[in-house]
Amino acid sequence: MRRRIAIYGATEEALQLVPLLLANPGIEIAGVYDTDPAALRDRLATLDPEIATALRGRVHTDAAALAADPDLFAVIDAEPAAGFAEAFPEAAARGVQVVSTLVARLLWCFGGGDRKAELLQALHEIVESYNLTVDPEDLFRRMLEIAIGVTDADGGSLMLLDPERRELRVRMAVGLERELWDKIRVPVGEGIAGRVVEEARALRLRGKADRQAFHIVRERLDVESALCVPLVHGGEILGVLNLHHSSRADAFSEADLEFTEQLAQLDAQIIARAQEHESMRTQAVRYAAVREVREALSARTPLPERLAQLCRIVVGRAGSGIANLYLYDPDEEDLYLAASSLEGSIHGEEVRVALGQGIDGQVAATREPAFLRTEAGLAYAALPLLAGDALAGVLALQAGADTPQGGGAEEVLSEIATAAAEEITSLRRQARVHARATKIGAINEAGIRMMSADDPAEVLRQGSSSAAMVLQADHALLRLRDEETGRYAIRSYFGSADGAFQERLFKLDKRASMVVLKRRSPLLVRHVAKDADLSEFGDEVCSVLAAPIRRDGAVVGTLALYDKMSSERFTAGPFSDEDLELFAKFVTHLERAISNAQFIWRARQFRNFDEHTGLPNRAYLDRRLREELVRAAGRPGELALASCRIENLDEIARTRGAAFARRVLKKTSDALRRHLRDFDVPGRSGDTEFAVLLPVPGPAPDERVSELARNVAEEISRDEALNDPIRVALAFGHACYPEEGDDAETLLERAREPRIRMI
Repeated sequence: MRRRIAIYGATEEALQLVPLLLANPGIEIAGVYDTDPAALRDRLATLDPEIATALRGRVHTDAAALAADPDLFAVIDAEPAAGFAEAFPEAAARGVQVVSTLVARLLWCFGGGDRKAELLQALHEIVESYNLTVDPEDLFRRMLEIAIGVTDADGGSLMLLDPERRELRVRMAVGLERELWDKIRVPVGEGIAGRVVEEARALRLRGKADRQAFHIVRERLDVESALCVPLVHGGEILGVLNLHHSSRADAFSEADLEFTEQLAQLDAQIIARAQEHESMRTQAVRYAAVREVREALSARTPLPERLAQLCRIVVGRAGSGIANLYLYDPDEEDLYLAASSLEGSIHGEEVRVALGQGIDGQVAATREPAFLRTEAGLAYAALPLLAGDALAGVLALQAGADTPQGGGAEEVLSEIATAAAEEITSLRRQARVHARATKIGAINEAGIRMMSADDPAEVLRQGSSSAAMVLQADHALLRLRDEETGRYAIRSYFGSADGAFQERLFKLDKRASMVVLKRRSPLLVRHVAKDADLSEFGDEVCSVLAAPIRRDGAVVGTLALYDKMSSERFTAGPFSDEDLELFAKFVTHLERAISNAQFIWRARQFRNFDEHTGLPNRAYLDRRLREELVRAAGRPGELALASCRIENLDEIARTRGAAFARRVLKKTSDALRRHLRDFDVPGRSGDTEFAVLLPVPGPAPDERVSELARNVAEEISRDEALNDPIRVALAFGHACYPEEGDDAETLLERAREPRIRMI
């Protein structure tokens, strides 16, 4: 079937092709068009009459009608102004090829035989004058078709050498399915093409190649003879030109080999020039892309917005499609979706990808880019973001219909990925340093505030709230050991848990505290659901950070944080090793603050209260007694003073020891306190003695004291262990104001006289 060719822009150079096209039996001139009809007529008049007659009826004044020809195969575009493809994009879209006059001359105006020399001359002209600022793919395809046509081959391919991998890849092929091009890799030294590159000399094969001699892995059953010629330029092998015939073993002659070698030299020149220009063009594009990426990532907007802008830049550079940016989480050792070119695409539940999972996870695991292609070109690209040996993340692109194809586009994406990796790594490093410095500053400030608090309860409250806020925890629980029961009770909670969830949280905290107390060291559980001891709480809590609280080397409590909340996440996340380190610093401050507050509290207690019993001491009791005397102002029935003395405490101490004696002292003081009125004031007035201020004792103070004595004595006597082997002996007395004394010393002296003895 003849191919219909049109001429768009009837320049003198284009019209010179007319007789050559007419002489080609495979070509039919569909029409000639020029924007200046008068000039076209003048130029046609200069042609040979036979040529002019042949063109009669083929001169068009309506370019649109010419472009709409459904059988139009190609257009020779010689229009110096707006070209055919620009004027009629729909024609190019449906597959009409648009070529220059030089390419048309090369393709359709030369045959084989004795015209090979003329053809090679034309090729020289092509090499010197062809505009390589456009994609050379079309020219490569046509030069391969020329080689096939001149040598009567059935098919062939142009393979280029990857010098780093030392393997050949198909750049252009005829007679080989497009989807196979990217899959074919021929190492240097293997197969026919690999042997030609290794030895740098052409091969002409008659009959099938010896598989063992050429180390052929994939045998072509449809090849009976072949030519394989190296593409050499400047002493460097760029690739090979392959031609084959499927049925004749003697299809190629020495003349065919000689022509193919000369053609290969021209091909090599074109490839070298094309690669040089492509490198310059790609480098310029890369520089522009890198500059745009660095500007976007150095903006003052929040990091998530900058990353989203990076994704939009990638899509813009790719023409269309979708770009997603995953960042690597070194603590979790996986990827999380940090930004996308899609509006609102990450404002939902967090998306995480494990290393090795899917294409993106595989790229992160291998740190090698992945490019998936179809017949239409690049379909999907996933590039690791590497800053040196460190993985920052993965940049993934789903290509659109307008995505540029070829190695240049992939190089630009790789350059963008490299620049993005460096910028993102630097930004995250700066953010980590800043966040760490901020948190350390906050920890130090919290430590100063806690050290300034002299109330132990306030220190505990600040400890739980500050720890949660500094380390971004959702909940904080602080437990301290109760000296009487030995249990670790919750003394402070910070968070919003209530109801059933609070009950579960406190149960989890009890379990976690037991683990901390047992190991006596900090605990980090990144994922509660995966922990053997805490997994039953995995549906409610994600992560735990806990540490023991020490005083004087002994563990006196625990502080635990639950669920890390971050502005970069929409759900609770895990605590990290860095969080654990900062938490340890905070706990150190808390331990000091607790010790300081308890020291201050005890110091105050010692000034006014007895250390062993917790009752007011003699100094405090004297002060209160004088205050009550002033209040009573000499009125009878306003004040009485009672006493309670352990008469055999020294004997108990000698028999059972000082510690047991202190226990008897404490038990007696507690019993005494339990049987007083709320406004009565007990105190320790001596080593073995207690005194009790009884404001408004009522009409019968002696009866009140007798009742007090019975109650205290009964409680003490019921404690068998306390009375073994010596029973505690108690003596009680009392004095009324003003009848038995009107000053503190006299009242106390009279109250010490034993009136009731209890054993």
